[in-house]
Amino acid sequence: MLQQIKRILAFLSVILLYFIAKEFLELYIYLHTIHPFAAYVFIVIAAAVLVYFVGIPVYRIIKIPRAPGPLKSEEHIDRELVKRFELLEKNPYLQSIGYDVASVPRTIEGYEQVMRILKKESTKIRNAYVNRLFYSSAISQNGFIDAILILSSSVNLVKDTFVLYNGRVSNRDLLVIGRQVYYSMAIGGSETVEYATGEIFSKLSTEGMRSVPFFDKILGSLADGFVNAAMLTRVALITDNYCSKLIIRSERDLRPSPAFIVQTAANITGTVQRRLFDEMKNLAGSKIKNAATWATNPVKELFERVMGKEMRKEEDYLF
Repeated sequence: MLQQIKRILAFLSVILLYFIAKEFLELYIYLHTIHPFAAYVFIVIAAAVLVYFVGIPVYRIIKIPRAPGPLKSEEHIDRELVKRFELLEKNPYLQSIGYDVASVPRTIEGYEQVMRILKKESTKIRNAYVNRLFYSSAISQNGFIDAILILSSSVNLVKDTFVLYNGRVSNRDLLVIGRQVYYSMAIGGSETVEYATGEIFSKLSTEGMRSVPFFDKILGSLADGFVNAAMLTRVALITDNYCSKLIIRSERDLRPSPAFIVQTAANITGTVQRRLFDEMKNLAGSKIKNAATWATNPVKELFERVMGKEMRKEEDYLF
């Protein structure tokens, strides 16, 4: 049964890649109609971005030394703890903050104590990448660009997580994480989920919010950004579990529930979302300047208004 579900997911992901390819062709044709040179430059830039932000990080991931993976029983726990603590004593991050690993008892409780320190930093890394993807994919307005953003964010987040824990997973587990990255790219980049979430968001919105200029377009883009943020959150949580968990009952312990993933993504992007919706309330029923600019990319304009206000608040506070 599980194998059949995996095959169905793999088949569906291939179909979703068709939509990404379609978005790429539409963007290429659009640029080609402006000028053939613009289309060729776009291909060169896309290839360079993939090499620099995906290819090179993947190579660096492979070069990272392997670290012990989660155990499925406590049979060899003492031997495993010795290996792990030897690795932790050489951890660059723990050394940089002056954490004395040698004083920590070589027990499961001691190991969990050190992991809490590393998990705090891992959470900071995850939050930075998820918020950045939420913003960038919300304003990208193109599924192919979304796919590149998701792929590059996922690969670099995985790399930074491995560097933090001073070791990567086995080649087998690396393929498992790679498959999650692939699914995230296929789902988020296809923009097929955007329509469903946009419809849900629109039903939850108030009548006053519907009077915001370009409301439907803004809502669809924000829904797209949130879906991509949730996909990246899933990759981040799975990677962190592979690096930090000592004992698991089954592989399912490494994969958080969909509800937990969505809630985590909502918590990470919650502050930004609240600011955006507060700004949308301020815009409700009002006329806007530069209507042509708003029509092109209203989410970008909304983000700029919010960030502009935050910068003015900081200036008022400082001066």
